Amino acid sequence: MGNRPSNLQRNRWTVGLLDVQPRDRVLEIGFGPGVAIEACALRATDGKVLGLDHSEIMNRMAASRNRQAIAQGRVELRLATLESLGAAAGVFDKMISVNCAQFWDDPAGALLALHDRLAPGGVLALTYQPRHPGATNADADKFADRVAKQAIQAGFSSSRIENLDLKPIGA
Repeated sequence: MGNRPSNLQRNRWTVGLLDVQPRDRVLEIGFGPGVAIEACALRATDGKVLGLDHSEIMNRMAASRNRQAIAQGRVELRLATLESLGAAAGVFDKMISVNCAQFWDDPAGALLALHDRLAPGGVLALTYQPRHPGATNADADKFADRVAKQAIQAGFSSSRIENLDLKPIGA
């Protein structure tokens, strides 16, 4: 997963949409093998990147990929879910989730929780590339439309949809 070209491209593209700055505090929900964590840490050189994932296997993979940034205290990985984040984590300038939001039990509730943890002027980037049998670009578009509307209902001031042309299905 951590070396699949589409995974690398999808994660790095999403991080690019965030425009992570050196002092930013970044939250990733569902960090998988740590590709986006790594890309964020390269940009948030004087900031902090916190990742949440419920998978022990992904936690180990991401920890290996981000060993140096973890040792420097710039990256923290937690075996946790968004629901367990807690107020002590503070607020974040940038938030990211790649191919994870489709698994949220309560997407509207998750977006409300993320909105509550986003600093004024902060940015949330959610990326979805359908991987199920028979998936089409229309599936990605439909998901994006639904999440964009839910984000506005959760209190985000605006939303926009970007498209990344990937094979076999875009994101």
